[in-house]
Amino acid sequence: MLFSILIFDEPDTAALRDEYRQRHLDYLKEFDRQTLFAGPFTTDDESADLGSLRLIEFPDRAAAEQHVADEPYVTGGVQKRWLIHRWKPAVPYTWRDCPRTEGNIQALFHGLDKPGSEAAREANREAHEAYLVEHGDSVVCRGPMFADDGASHAGSVLLMDVPDMAAGRALLESEPFFKAGCYGDITFHRWRFGRVFDRYKL
Repeated sequence: MLFSILIFDEPDTAALRDEYRQRHLDYLKEFDRQTLFAGPFTTDDESADLGSLRLIEFPDRAAAEQHVADEPYVTGGVQKRWLIHRWKPAVPYTWRDCPRTEGNIQALFHGLDKPGSEAAREANREAHEAYLVEHGDSVVCRGPMFADDGASHAGSVLLMDVPDMAAGRALLESEPFFKAGCYGDITFHRWRFGRVFDRYKL
């Protein structure tokens, strides 16, 4: 099964991140084949890393949790907070074949649904899908998150390929689920492909 894993850096850990970076990269190398997407999210100007997102396959939640527990950034104290959710891709791309435009940047949206937002989701589902299909050239990856039962919606993940962060915000703010107020806890940041992409750059 697939999981969305969002991990947050602790404040003032840039030097510690540098110290553990190679161990982190070596660790992720072990998971290349099961990784759909991986990379850090950053400040808008990319001057500082703020955490990381992984869309990755594991047999169960326990394996996903163990993957995070053994992550060198976690064991080294760079990262202490994370969110793990079941996830389902809505488009077939991975980091190997996703659409990109030369000169564009990538942006990450990770939104957890507000309690009781299922009705708003259902009412806006067709408009949501049509909007993202219409803007498919700007969508690297997207899909819903679920609770552990695999049925109850928990939120959405969207990776965008856009000229700049302003364009990414405009795309997001017109998205029907976002406009309908489905999301409560929102993470929206610049994002970049991690080592798995750099190693196999097209």
